[in-house]
Amino acid sequence: MNNNSSQNTSVDSILGQYAFNEHSSSTELIEFTLKSLQSLLPLAGFKIVKSRKALEMKTKELLISIYLQANRHNTAGTSIEVMLHCKVTHIKHKSYTGLPESYYEHSEIKWYELLGKEAFEGSLLSMMEYITQHEILLIEQLISDPQGVIEANRIFSPYFYYRYGTDAQFEQASQRYVVSLSEAQKQQYDEAVIKFQEDVNSPIKRGEDWAYLTVAKKEGREV
Repeated sequence: MNNNSSQNTSVDSILGQYAFNEHSSSTELIEFTLKSLQSLLPLAGFKIVKSRKALEMKTKELLISIYLQANRHNTAGTSIEVMLHCKVTHIKHKSYTGLPESYYEHSEIKWYELLGKEAFEGSLLSMMEYITQHEILLIEQLISDPQGVIEANRIFSPYFYYRYGTDAQFEQASQRYVVSLSEAQKQQYDEAVIKFQEDVNSPIKRGEDWAYLTVAKKEGREV
C-alpha cells in the first residue's frame, strides 16, 4: 500500500513538471519520458542515452536497452507518439556483420501518445506496467541467472546458449535447430560444419552460426 502511494506521489510530481504544448518537439518529450521512467521504475544502473532515445545498462558482457521509437507520422503540435522496445545484445560485435549479437528483442506493438498531460499520464502508467510485468524480471535474471533464462525459453540466440548454457542445454538447442532445417538447409549446415572442422578460423557467413559454434564447442573455444 505504501509503495503504491509513494509511486502515485512520484507520478503526481512528474505530472507537475509536465510543461509541454503544441510548440514542443518530440525530442524534448521523449527525453522527459525517459527521465520519468528512470525515476519511477527499479532501473538501477540504467543511464539515458539521448542519441538512441534509450535507457541503457552495460554489464561486463551485456548491453540492455529500453528505447522509444518515434512514430514517423507524428505531427508537430497535434500528436507525438512512441513505441516501446526492449533489446539485449552482447557487448562484442560479430566480425562478419559488424553488429552485436542480439540475444533478445521485444516490442510492445502499441503507440503511446505523449502530447497532452492526460494522454501522457495514461501512456506513462501503461509503459511502466508493461516494463514491470515483461522486462524487469528478465533483466534481473539475465544478470543473476542466465541459465534460468534458457530454461524458461526466453532467449533463442545460439551464442547465448554457447556462452551461458550447460553442455546439455547447448546440445539440445543445436539438435532442435538442425531438426528444423529443410533438406537444402541441412546440406548447407553439413558443408559449413566440414568447413569449420578443416579451419575453425574460416569466415562465418550469414546462417552459419550454429555450424561454427558446434565445431567451436568440440574444440573448447571461447567466442
